[in-house]
Amino acid sequence: MDKEKTSFAKYKRREKTTIRLKSCYDCRKCKKIVHIEKVNEELIVMYQEIGKYISKKTEEASYGSEFVDNVAEFFYKTILS
Repeated sequence: MDKEKTSFAKYKRREKTTIRLKSCYDCRKCKKIVHIEKVNEELIVMYQEIGKYISKKTEEASYGSEFVDNVAEFFYKTILS
């Protein structure tokens, strides 16, 4: 009988530890997701600002100034090189 109680107590402790570890894993997973969402949010804001800048400069550029070609070349050299 004592052996059964001891085995059951060990099982319960192991079960609590497993739940605690799973909870900790879920917490880390949630934190990782929150960080990923924050990075995505910042990227979206950055892309919007780049779009606004290009749109504004396009309106200011005169016909034949090759502004769009220059911007495309800049991004090609900067990002793809």
